[in-house]
Amino acid sequence: MSASNSRIERFINNLRQNLTDGNYYEGHQELRAIAIRLVKQKKHSRAIQLLYLGALELCQYNQWGSVADLASFMINIYVEEKLPVTDDNKERVYDIIEKLSQATEYYPRVYESAIQWTIKAQGDGIGDSQMHHFIGCIQRNKARYQEAEQHFLVGTSESPHALGLMLFDWAARTSPQYDYGLFAARGVLKYLAIGWYEAACLCWKAFAAKLFQALPDEVEQCVGEKTVQSKFGPVYYCKTHVLFNFTQLLLLTIERSDGKPESGAKRIFNQIRNNYAPSFGENDQVINDLLDTVGEQYFGIVVQRQQSLFDIVNSLFASPSQPQIQNTGTEALD
Repeated sequence: MSASNSRIERFINNLRQNLTDGNYYEGHQELRAIAIRLVKQKKHSRAIQLLYLGALELCQYNQWGSVADLASFMINIYVEEKLPVTDDNKERVYDIIEKLSQATEYYPRVYESAIQWTIKAQGDGIGDSQMHHFIGCIQRNKARYQEAEQHFLVGTSESPHALGLMLFDWAARTSPQYDYGLFAARGVLKYLAIGWYEAACLCWKAFAAKLFQALPDEVEQCVGEKTVQSKFGPVYYCKTHVLFNFTQLLLLTIERSDGKPESGAKRIFNQIRNNYAPSFGENDQVINDLLDTVGEQYFGIVVQRQQSLFDIVNSLFASPSQPQIQNTGTEALD
């Protein structure tokens, strides 16, 4: 064992003794002071290791405020030292957030700091997709669907499937008076708005398969020689949830357009939009804003907007406690 590792082990042993004796605050402050001293000495790697190990020790005693403080300190070193978004650096964050997630009061502060670190390190305004997916999964498991959706929308290639399953679970937990298709539309329209057609299809496929399984008397799989074929999986017809049919028809129409604005799919898009408009209800404004974006991206329909695409998509990363798509102006993803 190197001398530096030996000193880190000694500091951690001192912390363990303090924790065993019930001196939680003293142990936290002592370790924090040592980390500050290491940073001043430009020994950032040692400081990071100390803060990481110390946070894990404090997790065992449910000292979540102290855990959050040490984790935030560690991430701040990442930011100040412009550390890259490597697997090792992320794994430390994952370890702490996974344990800290049971403390609702504290863990958002840590994962928000972690996302900001990846945004600054990558300079892309979004952050690390794997970090977003990881946080989305934690939020989904805690039934914090609003927050999970924000992260799945900018996650990895696995995120669309996870979002589709989550949106179905959300729908199943909500009053039966709501159209299941409204939940499917949440993911599909937002993915389409940010130009990620493949993700929209994967999200839809996961949601539709679950609905078909859950409501066999209401959802039929279209079969036969004259059945429309789709690249994204089986085609369904739902007797009761009309926005489910609308969302599927929209994806089929985009598939038929083949990225060519001059194709006849533009006419079909406008027809579908007009036919289903009465079903948009209180979500009329936000759905039409999204459809304006979809029309421009996939069908070459130029619309004069009062909001930019960035504003529309950003506003839709927030959702209310009720399942409407419309933005409430709260908790938007920066």
